[in-house]
Amino acid sequence: MENKEQVEEIVFNNYAKTYKEGLKKNVKISGFSPDYFHSYKVDELFGYLKKKQKEKESLKILDFGCGVGCSDSYLSKYFPDSKIYACDISDESVKCAKEENSQFENLKYAVYDNEKIPFDEKFDIIFVANVFHHIPRKLHLKTMNMLKESLSKDGFLIIFEHNPYNPATVLLSLLTDYRYDKNTNLLTPVYMKKSLYKAGFTQFDLTYKIFFPGLLKSLVPYEKYLKFVPLGAHYYYIAR
Repeated sequence: MENKEQVEEIVFNNYAKTYKEGLKKNVKISGFSPDYFHSYKVDELFGYLKKKQKEKESLKILDFGCGVGCSDSYLSKYFPDSKIYACDISDESVKCAKEENSQFENLKYAVYDNEKIPFDEKFDIIFVANVFHHIPRKLHLKTMNMLKESLSKDGFLIIFEHNPYNPATVLLSLLTDYRYDKNTNLLTPVYMKKSLYKAGFTQFDLTYKIFFPGLLKSLVPYEKYLKFVPLGAHYYYIAR
């Protein structure tokens, strides 16, 4: 009998070619396009590095759980002098990502075998966008440990997740008709912090995002003043 990890892999392989279509359908209620959600995450990373005056440095960035590569074009554009590595457990998704982003010379893909990062590198940044709620909880600590071991001495992890404290997020997760989002376990910020701490991270910066729907997009610039309000549809940690 296939275990849950194998089932997840098969599911994502089956949906690789239609993932973007399904995502567009799922986020329609928000009033934003999928690209809005992909780009804001990279923009948040860029803003953080800019505050540290490191946005123009040549960095090694890993997109862990890259899926069909939705974030990778933004990572490549925002950080043209950096090396972007991307991996996913779904070989079909990686194949789609390679085809979609073949024009970016600073981008390298590989399939993750659920055991070891498929690059012999230490990374300055590991970027994880809405991945952990798809990973069985029994594998969370193992995965966190692996990611921490893959960071360079001064490297950090930036990890985004859906926020179950937000009613719209919970409703969206219940309404989705795409199997890859069925039976996923949304992870609270408290749970995520505990997981990071168990893996040896000691510094945590938590930010909440996505407070306004597309109809109120003129208010999006004011979200920065709500970063500590635990009702955003998304949240992310920067952890060291």
